[in-house]
Amino acid sequence: MQEFGRNIMSDPYKVLGISRDATDDEVKKAYREKSRKYHPDANVNNPNKDKAEEMFKLVQQAYDQIMNERKNKSA
Repeated sequence: MQEFGRNIMSDPYKVLGISRDATDDEVKKAYREKSRKYHPDANVNNPNKDKAEEMFKLVQQAYDQIMNERKNKSA
């Protein structure tokens, strides 16, 4: 999963399942949906909870990366 995470992180939009021209609201909506899906509290009894937690972290990083890029472009 580590290699998977590194490869997919090169495109944070892919992590969130959105296009590059998504609006800020669409980015936020996708982030919230993925965060809920992979949140550790939602996967306590899931046998793949470690993978879910790793995806949760990737979703956080992807959102932060997209929003930071957008913030820096507008500054």
